[in-house]
Amino acid sequence: MRRSTAGLIATIVISATAAFSAASADIDLDGCMNNQDIPRIARILDPNGDVVYALVTAQDQGFIIRARTIAPDGTPLVDVFQSARLAQTSADYEVNNDRVCSVVSLPEASIDAETHVIVSVGLNYTAHAEEAGGGDVFLFPKPSQPTRAYASVHPGAGVTLFDYEVELAYVLLEEVDPLASPSTEALMAKVAFFLTNDVSDREPIIGGASLSGPGTGFAEGKGQPGFFPAGPWMVLGTDLYQALEACSGKGLGLRLFVDDEAEPRQDASTEFMILQPTQLIGRIGSWIEEHGRRSVMTFVRPDEDQVRFYPLAVGEDSPKLTAGSIVQTGTPEGVALNAPSPLGVTLRGALHLRSPFAQFLVEEKERVAAGGTRYLAPGNTVRASIDGLGTQQFTIGEAGGRPAPHGCDETY
Repeated sequence: MRRSTAGLIATIVISATAAFSAASADIDLDGCMNNQDIPRIARILDPNGDVVYALVTAQDQGFIIRARTIAPDGTPLVDVFQSARLAQTSADYEVNNDRVCSVVSLPEASIDAETHVIVSVGLNYTAHAEEAGGGDVFLFPKPSQPTRAYASVHPGAGVTLFDYEVELAYVLLEEVDPLASPSTEALMAKVAFFLTNDVSDREPIIGGASLSGPGTGFAEGKGQPGFFPAGPWMVLGTDLYQALEACSGKGLGLRLFVDDEAEPRQDASTEFMILQPTQLIGRIGSWIEEHGRRSVMTFVRPDEDQVRFYPLAVGEDSPKLTAGSIVQTGTPEGVALNAPSPLGVTLRGALHLRSPFAQFLVEEKERVAAGGTRYLAPGNTVRASIDGLGTQQFTIGEAGGRPAPHGCDETY
């Protein structure tokens, strides 16, 4: 008998004690997932140079090679997925990486106008929490519009602690009330999953850290322009997990490589997430009930003086997660940041009349200057993938630079 989507996801995401790991399974889970007959939706430049939603009809190792137009850009996502299931008469055409746009369109103006939100999650994998120094799962806003999966990513001027974070994310196709979280099965019919990279400047994160919680630097460290490569394609939640069940998987494998390194820096499974997607909606609701809808983390747009406190939901009287809003589910272990021994850094900080966090920041910068760290630098190439959700690849550009203008209209 076929398991319900709710039961399947409970098995997939919260059975962290199971011996199976998708990242090390004998089966080719990614290959099996890619062979499932389910709609994979991308935003691309069609042969006329127009941005459209397209059905991916062929891919190679997670890169789109052929597609078919199904809807113009700006079509509500719920209608896009409905169109993807209808008989299509338009012709296929070839697609290269340069024609792939961000899988979700969420302009900076919509984030600033607070008509949509991007909610990110910290420490949602136990092993990552340990490498980051410990703590509980927490939420923060990411005020950075999604950008192309294959565009260059530029650190800000003077940024040296530049980090990567492969993540599973989902976009809402319909409005969701975080104070009345839907069932898992209902939520899966209202979301589409895709691959992201939660690119991070660690300096404000370390500098704003707190002994009593995550601190105040996450919005600043992760919300800068271009810090949100998204795509290459998305899959309806119900389809994704039914495909995973058909392939006998318990979790989606996440992997990230830098340059030509033989071993991935991140290699884990969504099986080991602490909070599953529906629980994250509930956590957003709990935060709003306890603290209000706004984060305490400050953010200032480049070339602006206005200090913003971005919300985790839309609307003062009846907070909602609007269609088009995004939730990131957190990154697994293997990032460049690795917290030091609390006692050691505290003692060294005392010797220099610094707080432990100020001392750690100094030491991290010294390590980068000496070479041999895992932080990203201009010229590095980052390649990340999630089983069934494709591969993204981007090069780290010069600090303070900007990507060249592009037809996807995602320049900043």
